[in-house]
Amino acid sequence: MTIARLALAIGFATVLALPLRAEQWASSYTTHDYAKCRKDKDNGDPVLIHRCAGKAGISVIWTAGDDSSAVEFGAKALQETISDKASFFEAGRTIEWRGPKGGRPQAAILRYATGARVGKLDGSRLVIYRLALDGSSCIIGSVNARKPDANAAARRLAEEKAPGFRCGQDTRSED
Repeated sequence: MTIARLALAIGFATVLALPLRAEQWASSYTTHDYAKCRKDKDNGDPVLIHRCAGKAGISVIWTAGDDSSAVEFGAKALQETISDKASFFEAGRTIEWRGPKGGRPQAAILRYATGARVGKLDGSRLVIYRLALDGSSCIIGSVNARKPDANAAARRLAEEKAPGFRCGQDTRSED
């Protein structure tokens, strides 16, 4: 083998040994006054459901009862509990949409006020949702929003899990 071929082979092997550079993700934000969004038909149930426009045509569905509220995304959201870490939840108004820079969001991050009982929401969690192309969505996990670097941890979770997370099959993460 000539020196040129050997150098080429070593260079090629070095490139293959380097980890692939992760696709760069970016954030964008929307803020919602859920009560002003389109209301679903009233069926006599005390639970309110409002639909807001989100990023890239992804609908934001806000459901509110007397003691808590939650948000779901898209036409086929998996019906699931927000977190095992609290009993009552109040959805925040600002949604962080995460996805490949210049692309469609693959995840959403939403802050919830949380608590063990109604009237005492003294905790905070960042809940991370997977947003699939087929309109389905589910919760990937949640992060204690009072911990240092909670926003960075939520973004990491979104980037690492959202692209391949299988709703209803994979185990979500909760700290």
